[in-house]
Amino acid sequence: MYSSIHHVKYLKSTSCVVGILGIQSVYLVRIHASALMYFVLNGLGMIMTYHRLLTHRSYPCPKWLEYLLSFITTFSFTGSAITWIAIHRKHHKYADTEKDPHSPDYLGFWRVQFFTAFAEVEGRYATDLMRDKFYKWQHKHYTKIIYFMLILLLLIDPMLAVYVLLFPASLTLFFGTLVLSWAHKDYKPRTVLWLALITFGDAFHDVHHNHPNKHRLHKYDIIGWIIEKLFLRNKTTPVG
Repeated sequence: MYSSIHHVKYLKSTSCVVGILGIQSVYLVRIHASALMYFVLNGLGMIMTYHRLLTHRSYPCPKWLEYLLSFITTFSFTGSAITWIAIHRKHHKYADTEKDPHSPDYLGFWRVQFFTAFAEVEGRYATDLMRDKFYKWQHKHYTKIIYFMLILLLLIDPMLAVYVLLFPASLTLFFGTLVLSWAHKDYKPRTVLWLALITFGDAFHDVHHNHPNKHRLHKYDIIGWIIEKLFLRNKTTPVG
């Protein structure tokens, strides 16, 4: 009788441990998936594609890959390529002046951080993209594409939509905009090391504004390193 009760207690204890480990493993999988998607959306999408490729043409890229990466970047919730590139090119033209669409010195930190998405879009800064059929299609159907993916993920598993799309996109929006609101101060761009590491190299911002077409900004510029390995294998770039 005693051994039977002991055996039952042992099974219960074991099942509790297995259950706890199972729950932990599920959360770890979700955390890893979110981290991976943050890297894809922000690193490969926003920084490597929208920013250094489409805005500044910092490196050569096959057109099919450019389109694929741009389509994936749709899910960062940062706007269509035409919208984002037009605003950002204007930012570079008028950086840290009254005409800068997101200067924290003129507009304030909070307005830049949370309302940059509502900046006026002037198509003349993205005429090259506006002539491209793919980017016109992406711009026209931008919200439809997002809603389709969101509904698809919700139908598969509501939590899948959270940790694969919504949470990584929120991180991309927050930290990407933080580069604009925090890496500009006293009417000039600056490097913010901790933010540069979180954004895979994007907050080496003074270097970027001094050399906007430079594909790698610093030795810790992860995206710049990836660009070199994937697209510029025969080119050596001195970095700080």
